[in-house]
Amino acid sequence: MTFHTDTSTGKKLGVAELIGRLDAKNSSELITSFALWQQQTSLFVFDCTRLDFIDSSGLGTIVSCLRKAIEHNGDVKLANLSRKVSMVFEITKAKKLFSIFPDTGSALHSYESNVSE
Repeated sequence: MTFHTDTSTGKKLGVAELIGRLDAKNSSELITSFALWQQQTSLFVFDCTRLDFIDSSGLGTIVSCLRKAIEHNGDVKLANLSRKVSMVFEITKAKKLFSIFPDTGSALHSYESNVSE
């Protein structure tokens, strides 16, 4: 996974690219990384373009990241979900918890109307 900040909207937004698999084996890596990223911002976009697989542990981890962001007046938005990954969010109804966008740019620009940073 990679992380960088984006300021194109006038706000400092965290962009995390999730790569490969997000499952029980590596979910703790995202939790640890997310805690570090939160030192820089509370608003995030998870770019899932290269996320090939997610299981219940991975889904729980993303929900946990959302909860932690909300606790700091932030948010986590998702972008570029593949059909397989999108199906997991659909079946589990987790898609109701997230704002999901077709591309990272749309997700970033959706923060333009948010008042808090």
